[in-house]
Amino acid sequence: MNKNEPTQTHLKALTNFRQQAYALFEQQRAVLFELTDAIIQTPAARSFAELSLAPACTRQWPSLYSALADGALELAGLRALCLQQVPQTGARLHFALDVMAVRRLHSPTLQERVFCHGAQREVGGQGVIIGLPYSLLAYVAERGSSWAPAVHTQRVKPGESAVEVALTQVGWLAAKLPAASPPEIALDGGYGNRKFFAGLRGLRCFATARLRNDRVLYQLPAAPPSGAQPKPGRPPKYGAEFRCADPATWPAPDEVCELVDPQYGRVRLELWAALRCRLKGESLDIAVLRSQIHVEQTKPPAPHWYGVHNGTAEPTSARRVFECVTHRWPIEPANRFRKERLYAELPKLRTAESSDLWLQLVQVVEWELYLWRPAATDAHLPWQKPLAPEHLTPGRVLRSLGAHLALLGTPVAAVLPRGKAPGWPAGRPRAAPPRYRLESKRRKKALAMSKNE
Repeated sequence: MNKNEPTQTHLKALTNFRQQAYALFEQQRAVLFELTDAIIQTPAARSFAELSLAPACTRQWPSLYSALADGALELAGLRALCLQQVPQTGARLHFALDVMAVRRLHSPTLQERVFCHGAQREVGGQGVIIGLPYSLLAYVAERGSSWAPAVHTQRVKPGESAVEVALTQVGWLAAKLPAASPPEIALDGGYGNRKFFAGLRGLRCFATARLRNDRVLYQLPAAPPSGAQPKPGRPPKYGAEFRCADPATWPAPDEVCELVDPQYGRVRLELWAALRCRLKGESLDIAVLRSQIHVEQTKPPAPHWYGVHNGTAEPTSARRVFECVTHRWPIEPANRFRKERLYAELPKLRTAESSDLWLQLVQVVEWELYLWRPAATDAHLPWQKPLAPEHLTPGRVLRSLGAHLALLGTPVAAVLPRGKAPGWPAGRPRAAPPRYRLESKRRKKALAMSKNE
């Protein structure tokens, strides 16, 4: 056998996953499963209908739209199946959580569109787009890569906030993982606030979120001197102010750590184990880390601040927080890969529920790539540099899987012959779909600036 051919072990692992995923499709399962294979086999689709030209699709192109409109999938089962693929090696399990916005600017008939943050500048020349935001909780196997397959995908609906959805996802993950392997979750600055850290209380996880550089916290109140008479009234809740932008307000850190990182150079970490956030009627204590990278440079980058929630038995250390923070970056290129190659934004669907189903299919493909990664060969293009097997990107693994997809087979049954469809009934009127107006309380100026709506 050719040494580049996958072994039966590799084929069995992915085949079992595909069969279990196929069993989770409740309606239109044949077309939906063929859509996942069509994503793998189509390297450059310019429209959603072009996916029907893939060899895996045995039905005509109208079936793709009807499958997403009428199809259904057991969502809880899919999330549990994806979480089962996370390797339980005894090491720390790192996850990243972020919001990915699916752009739907020119879709006034889509009811639940909202203003989202995005890299495009299509509303008023600012970083605001119009579309459907999805909160993705992704497993990160290693830092510095672009591998971050999602285990939990949930749309942020109108009236919800990303923080509320994130707390739901973190609670689900903490409850599903065994007590011996609590998750370590890294988030960006959109979650570094009191509401998020307050919602984490009682959850068995280790979460790190970036704080604003001008955040104001408080030290713990000083204990009264021994033997002193207690003062009348309620004891103080807050001590002196801790201003991240004012070094004069910083007490001596509980831990100072300096290390040399291959990516970030010489790093200086300062950890305060307990600082207090001001909440109405209660108090919230978190650990805070100040991270300064590339200290060896004449003008190092500005330092970053991170808040830490530790609901695990292992103590909080500066190295542990830094390791958690550095595992967040892979979700950024993974989001680009979902949009550019897995076609997260390609179908222009009529309802938000159909878009939710499409993102669930994309999640299935992500885990197929992850399971095929040990068996993949470097299928690089002529102008690309070859990569070692352990450094293969999702794009190259996708090309390798497409070449071996026939070896895996398919659980989809053959198409049964049927008569010609009757078509649109004669005399039945055709009504234009309703158009929905974008509503925004916080971004009225952005609504007025949008010239395309």
